[in-house]
Amino acid sequence: MATDERTTAYLRRFGEAEDEPLRAARARSEEADIPAVAPETGALLRFFARMTRARSVVEVGSGGGYSGLWLLGGMDPRGALTTIEIDPGNQALAQRAYAEGGKGTHVRCMLGPALSVLPKLADANYDIVFLDAVKAEYVDYLTHARRLLRPGGLLLADNALWSGRVADADVTDADTVGLRTFNDTVRDDPSLHATLLPVGDGVLAAVYDPSP
Repeated sequence: MATDERTTAYLRRFGEAEDEPLRAARARSEEADIPAVAPETGALLRFFARMTRARSVVEVGSGGGYSGLWLLGGMDPRGALTTIEIDPGNQALAQRAYAEGGKGTHVRCMLGPALSVLPKLADANYDIVFLDAVKAEYVDYLTHARRLLRPGGLLLADNALWSGRVADADVTDADTVGLRTFNDTVRDDPSLHATLLPVGDGVLAAVYDPSP
């Protein structure tokens, strides 16, 4: 569903507003040309973290730390965010964001390609897995997400609509096909109970239930 600027502004009134650390993290991300989730997507991430009382969260793609701050703001105060980033410069900006938000001691930053780092994480240990990295690799991340999530845990993925390209069968670049395949795979997986939310650039959310 397309929304005009007035409707978007109205919708944002129903999510939590950015605080100064979030505004600073977003500004630094924009300056460094690092993609960041939309503010309404960040507010949704915080809502899900708070709803699930998340204590252990994996984020695939730290970026400049913007989405991580949103997640941390909704997590249990005793919780920890494990965030994976391939770019050292991005990771440094993210670490600055976490520190400015007073959350530095609650974050484990892991540097490297996600598909090399994810196998190092413990099985059935996480309340939320959030995907926001290489779109063509989302299906590969999914294999790890199922392993990492505890029963009842939540899979979240940004860019599930990809500015409408996913819904256009004529668009066949690697990222779009990767996202389209990921969405279809999640939809057809009996262990994942999913919905696709038209928030920001599209957020796919799925509850993991491995029982027969």
